[in-house]
Amino acid sequence: MDTRTITRGAIAGMVGGMMMGMFAMLAMWLDGQRDTGFWTPLNLIAHTIWRGAPLDAEFSGGGLVLGGIIHMMMSMGLGAGIAVLVSRVPRLGATLGSRIVTGVMIAMTVWAVMEYVIWPLIDSAAANAFTTWILAVAHLVFGMTTPLALYALSASAGAAAQASRA
Repeated sequence: MDTRTITRGAIAGMVGGMMMGMFAMLAMWLDGQRDTGFWTPLNLIAHTIWRGAPLDAEFSGGGLVLGGIIHMMMSMGLGAGIAVLVSRVPRLGATLGSRIVTGVMIAMTVWAVMEYVIWPLIDSAAANAFTTWILAVAHLVFGMTTPLALYALSASAGAAAQASRA
């Protein structure tokens, strides 16, 4: 595998993960159902590993750090996977539109598997506390943003390479 492709994918995944996280945190805060709020998404992610993390909107330094690290690791890994896939399968990476469709399909598949299989098995309390529609739309945001960031990184790298040849 090409390390540049993986690196660009990881960076694009970070961008997508940040957009996803911002959406989820704001949506949970604005939704106001149950005991949700701005810090809820990070707390729930952290609770999956550390049961001492709150299951609500309470600020937790440990939840912030652990939830942020876990979320970024997953986002970077998925971004790298998307980059490798669109670089290896010509039909999926042929146009920006096909890259976005690929990113959305992968992100929504990850959401469905995580929402209904993996997260409930690992930590049903955290899985049940995350508002389903917010988690789904957050994954949609990731699936659209990551390929856009990947395209921008690839385009700027291509332009820089052409400029250095001139």
